[in-house]
Amino acid sequence: MGGKTYTLDHVEHEILRKKFKDPRIHVGVNCASGSCPKLGNFAFNENNIESELERLMKEFINDTSRNKLSAKKVEISEIFNWFQGDFTAEGSVIDYINKYADSPVNKKANIKYLTYDWSLNGK
Repeated sequence: MGGKTYTLDHVEHEILRKKFKDPRIHVGVNCASGSCPKLGNFAFNENNIESELERLMKEFINDTSRNKLSAKKVEISEIFNWFQGDFTAEGSVIDYINKYADSPVNKKANIKYLTYDWSLNGK
């Protein structure tokens, strides 16, 4: 792009996250490993970006193969630990999760971060 070569990792972490400071970037652009959010099979555009990022984040948080939520116990993706600052700008990680969770999680729930699966997400 513009005579320069960029990796997806660079675009995600050095451009998008820094410029937009939106944790939903993690569901819109990622490395596609087994523990990453599923990548959408569509292009983002100005008409769909907000609704698609919301949909993808809700899908990711409620995906029981990637996050296990109950009222008192939370086993979540290491993404929430590695990039905790992205998810805690307006509260705790649990506050962020509760914005999208199908069932609310107690604010004092015990958090465990799941072992990350780096294999290619073939699902």
